[in-house]
Amino acid sequence: MSNGEQALRSASITGAVVVAATVIVHLWDPNQSGSYGSCPLRLMTGWVCPLCGGLRSVHAMTYGQWEVAWGLNPMVVAVAPLVIAGLLAWLWRARRGHATAFLERLPIFVALISAMLLFGILRNLPALEPYLARLT
Repeated sequence: MSNGEQALRSASITGAVVVAATVIVHLWDPNQSGSYGSCPLRLMTGWVCPLCGGLRSVHAMTYGQWEVAWGLNPMVVAVAPLVIAGLLAWLWRARRGHATAFLERLPIFVALISAMLLFGILRNLPALEPYLARLT
């Protein structure tokens, strides 16, 4: 298998997993208590983690409920188009035979993780909670 074929296979499998996960969250309502489990950080500390409300936010987005999705987790709503664009770019490059090395994208991952950590801190500040964790 050539590098281009391997890149296309990796991108296709990743895209399929993202689509399948989104379909599962659309069909299996995370608003039902205990349907996906609970956030361990929230259970132990009471703090809202950067991903709290994320599944419910994706569920709301799949039904076109953008205001609800934003109220549950604005970071997920903001990052979702970037994830879709990144996957499509990866597929496009792979289809053209260009392999993408992980280290080429490392700054993007570092920036995303840093933004999530900052978001996690900010959404637990009492002054910002009404804006960043309104429905969570």
